[in-house]
Amino acid sequence: MATALSYSRVRYQKLRNLSRFSKILRLQSSRCCQERDNLPEFGSSVLSELSMIDPDLDVGKKLANPIELQKNIEARGLENINIQKLAIKYGRMMKIKQEKDALDQERKMLNNQIQTMIKEKIQNEEIENVKVKARGLREQHDTVVKSLQDVHHEVNLMAFGLPNTLSLQTPVDNEEVLEVFGSTEIKQKKDNFSHIEVAEKTDLIKFSSVGDQAFYFTGEAAELQQHLLSYFSTRVVDQGFIPMKTPDFFKDFVIEGCGIHKEMTYLMHQPYVDQGIQYCVLGTSEASFAAYLTKMNISQKSLPLQLMSMGPSYSPMRKLLYPGLFSAAQTSKVNLLGVNSTSEESYSTFTELQQLILEMYKQLEIPLRLILVPAHKLKLSEEIRAELQIWTPSLQEYLSVYGEVLDTARLIAVLLEHGSLDKKACYSLFPGMEIQSTTPPPADRQRERVTSFHPQDDIRRLMPEPQRVEFEVDVVQFLLTLAALGSRLWMLGHPRAVVFDELHFAKFALLYTKKIFFFDVHPPLGKLLLAVAGGFSGLEDNADFDHIGAGYSPTFPVYTMRLLPAVLGSLVVPLVYQIVVELRLSRWAALLAGLCVIFDNALLVQSRFMLMEGMLLFFMCLSLYSYLKFRNLAHRQFSVQWFFWLSLTGVSFTCNLSIKYVGFFTAALIMIQVAKDYWNLLGDVTKSDLCLVKHLFVRAFLLLTVPVLGYVFIFYIHLSLLTKAGPHDNIMTSAFQASLEGGLAALTKGQPLNVAYGSQITLRHTHSLSPGKPCWLHSHAHVYPIRYPDGRGSSHQQQVTCYVFKDINNWWIVKHPDRNLLVVDEPPKPVKHGDVVQLVHGITSRALNSHDVAAPLTPQNQEVTCYIDYNISMASQNLWKVEIVNRKSDDEAWQIINSHIRLHHLGTGQALKSTGKQLPDWGFFQLEVTTDRVTDQPATVWNVEEHRYTKIQDKEGQTRDIAHSEMIPTEPTRLSFWTKFLELQYKMFMAKGDVEMEHKYSSEPIQWPFLSKNVAYWMSPNNNQQIHLIGNPVVWYSAFLSVILYVGVFVFYLMRRQRACYDLSESDWSNFVFVGEILVGGYLLHYLPFFLTDRTLFLHSYLPCVIYKILVMAALTDHLYSLSKRISYIPSLLTIFVLGLVTCVVWAFYRLSPFTYGSISLRTEEILGLMWRDTWDFLIHATPSPPPQ
Repeated sequence: MATALSYSRVRYQKLRNLSRFSKILRLQSSRCCQERDNLPEFGSSVLSELSMIDPDLDVGKKLANPIELQKNIEARGLENINIQKLAIKYGRMMKIKQEKDALDQERKMLNNQIQTMIKEKIQNEEIENVKVKARGLREQHDTVVKSLQDVHHEVNLMAFGLPNTLSLQTPVDNEEVLEVFGSTEIKQKKDNFSHIEVAEKTDLIKFSSVGDQAFYFTGEAAELQQHLLSYFSTRVVDQGFIPMKTPDFFKDFVIEGCGIHKEMTYLMHQPYVDQGIQYCVLGTSEASFAAYLTKMNISQKSLPLQLMSMGPSYSPMRKLLYPGLFSAAQTSKVNLLGVNSTSEESYSTFTELQQLILEMYKQLEIPLRLILVPAHKLKLSEEIRAELQIWTPSLQEYLSVYGEVLDTARLIAVLLEHGSLDKKACYSLFPGMEIQSTTPPPADRQRERVTSFHPQDDIRRLMPEPQRVEFEVDVVQFLLTLAALGSRLWMLGHPRAVVFDELHFAKFALLYTKKIFFFDVHPPLGKLLLAVAGGFSGLEDNADFDHIGAGYSPTFPVYTMRLLPAVLGSLVVPLVYQIVVELRLSRWAALLAGLCVIFDNALLVQSRFMLMEGMLLFFMCLSLYSYLKFRNLAHRQFSVQWFFWLSLTGVSFTCNLSIKYVGFFTAALIMIQVAKDYWNLLGDVTKSDLCLVKHLFVRAFLLLTVPVLGYVFIFYIHLSLLTKAGPHDNIMTSAFQASLEGGLAALTKGQPLNVAYGSQITLRHTHSLSPGKPCWLHSHAHVYPIRYPDGRGSSHQQQVTCYVFKDINNWWIVKHPDRNLLVVDEPPKPVKHGDVVQLVHGITSRALNSHDVAAPLTPQNQEVTCYIDYNISMASQNLWKVEIVNRKSDDEAWQIINSHIRLHHLGTGQALKSTGKQLPDWGFFQLEVTTDRVTDQPATVWNVEEHRYTKIQDKEGQTRDIAHSEMIPTEPTRLSFWTKFLELQYKMFMAKGDVEMEHKYSSEPIQWPFLSKNVAYWMSPNNNQQIHLIGNPVVWYSAFLSVILYVGVFVFYLMRRQRACYDLSESDWSNFVFVGEILVGGYLLHYLPFFLTDRTLFLHSYLPCVIYKILVMAALTDHLYSLSKRISYIPSLLTIFVLGLVTCVVWAFYRLSPFTYGSISLRTEEILGLMWRDTWDFLIHATPSPPPQ
């Protein structure tokens, strides 16, 4: 238990329309909202609004002695205080003030001149000329005044962050014990009780059902509380302090009593008050004194002013650091506030009050001590603080609860515990205490009070400030950006040849100019941006390149198309720098992160060419930076800046996701943090239900709805541009292909719509199990082998397969089961849902058949054949029932392309299916077709792609017609955007990509952190100039080690905290955990999923993780440096180590730069000397040319 007395030299010297005063002596206020830091500092802008104070700060005086100010800041352990920036703004303010004074003087002279001219009856024309000049001066004066107000406000806000003058008596490192009273050597006995146990036995305290923090005293304890208040207030009044009551202004913001739920106290918001300001007001508090002073006309002759307030005080329930009344949300207190003219008077009163309070507490005859608090524990407004601490038997320690002159709840708790040790009745603690009546102060000490005001009288001070645009230049960040641009743009046009995946992405950009459809497993935004860059630079549609290393044509805009990824890749550096700053780490840590990104060879290479990763990393970092900016603006909810950064977060991670799907992990990381932030927001009882609903709606709209719409819009542009058939359209379904100009569309535009008996059709497998490999139902004259390698026998019937190429053997004729004719009736009789048909192979004239024989590769399924009559007991089973899967009615006709059908074998009920498995050489490596008893699955869905009516009756004529007839297009086939969009999404998500491709430079995720393999991007055909994707080993190894160490330090702290050893303050611990969640969590989220994929992977997939682990290294370095300050020589050693690390990073970058820029042809021995790992594979020409002179 403690009481605290502090002295502060007031840093604002003028109240609204009041006379000046210079010193304030006050008592430390209770830490309302201690866990949330909602109560503003005495010098903050929020408190100045609450207290109605118009500040006139002594900034010039503080800046006049910067060395002393810097020492003060260091002693208090303050960070992120920019004295230089304040000095610049203050100088600008003084310059504008001088300009205003000059204009005031000139206006005064003009006014006098006008008055003189009027008296002398000078002509009106001359007077009007002078008035025009005066009006111009007034407009100029108004502009200057507005500028002065804006700058003055900026200076004030920055100056509020400066600390007060530090008293020479304040200890720097450790607390100073001034006096100790009583002995703490109390023997522990089995009948020792805490005040909670005493309350249970004596019924003196009634705790609420919501927890120990809500209570009320009864009987003797309630009487004791009144006696304590009377005694302490009387002694203080006798010292010359004037009693006062809490102003009505603050009673309007607090509800008497505590909340109905545990850990909750209700605070009130007035509807016309800015919701961005958090009010956490005590019944008698520091803020209430400031508000009271604004209602008084204080003149110099009124000093010294000494005020005393007594009454109940409420605060939101805090985290239960201590049991019972030690963490109670309610109490009754005695507060003091003193105002003196001089420092000498203030220090004298300060010393007298220390002795007075110490004397009052000594009468309680319990162990206590008086200490001076060290500088690093003072508030900004405090010069010195004396703290009275009382020994607590139940906790066996001096307990600091930060009361004022008196905090009855905590004091009575301690007194009860000391009474229980002496086995006395706890209500007999004050047998000799004399309670005196309160004597009214002398008449000459009375103070007149001005009429109280209503909060509505000053609403404008609580309204949001006008929005301003402020421009700052961080020189270090600017230089890092220039270095990044220089390293990425140097020799950007070299080599003028296809580098690695430029083979694909440059070709995709070219296809955009031709409007030819192409398929890629990644979303189109990056390729669209390349196409835009190419379009602006005159990309021609006749460019052609077919392999890596092929030279670009002289007219191909190589430099311009590489410029966009290079610039965006360069901007990753300032974004990384700002991310570190927004994480509230030091700018030295930001500099370290920026340098590591600049000098990493892999990040540089991937940003210099027409590749996706440079753009991907830019939007990844932008989304992370935007989220951190938004999160740090939580105190300005629903402001323009708040909306801007939240919107930019959603837009940027949408762009990130729309370049490569790996961007989903960044979006997931941010969404998890936003959800966590909102969950914490739900626990803020100061937020109304409507406010929480608004937060949820805005977050959902800007981070879910807008990204989804943006993602769809990007595909809308993509599909709107690509309208012509191309080399990839066979990957899509028949309907999709039919919607493209040329290709399948040219073959299907004139086809009859409905399939009829006698129709010639090709059946395409609608949902291919291997996207990129469409197949058609196929048969040929070859038969299944009599026996398979596993010993099973077959039917030896004609093979039926799924063939991945268009072929004459893909044609089938739909036959009516009861008719032998294979021609279409006149008029044609359409096949409908539920009809039974036979499918006759167009070339061999054998019917599609299935029977109870195991399929060749899938024994659990039935074999599908074209029936051959061997004159044995195996009869044909060639009837199939048509099910239209996407029908709208049960009598719907079977249509080409649009109708998705299943063919159910009438004898067994199984459905025709392509398994996607490849037959051996006897099946010509075509795909297996079976029937499956599980009918409802995508693999059993087919659709008609090509269709014609059979007109010729004889078999030879039908075969000839199938082989040679062509269809003449009449009108285009149309497909809605949503149908094409959903199909494209399905194909992209199901595509296996490079799963079957083996590559010399592919690698496994386990190899990436250790840089085990490089990737060859390009090599000159004439010499040893070559480009490789290879990271800076110093950066990659040290950053990966930092991730491991950060996790280790986190686990170490967790174990220490489990043992009640708190190495970090709550705010530092929360920030350490949050940084770990963002950076280590981001690293793992972008790395671990690759262990679950079966695609061929390359090193560039690891580059997002490189950014995260570099950030982890910067965060860990900053954290270790902050810890090292506890030991004098450690910071210097850590600085030397970091400088050495940066030197090694630059050296490694320089050594590997020939493989980064590809501008130097190294000799064989030089290349071998750079193979620092045996697994690295650089290229060497058999007879390398000498290096260029």
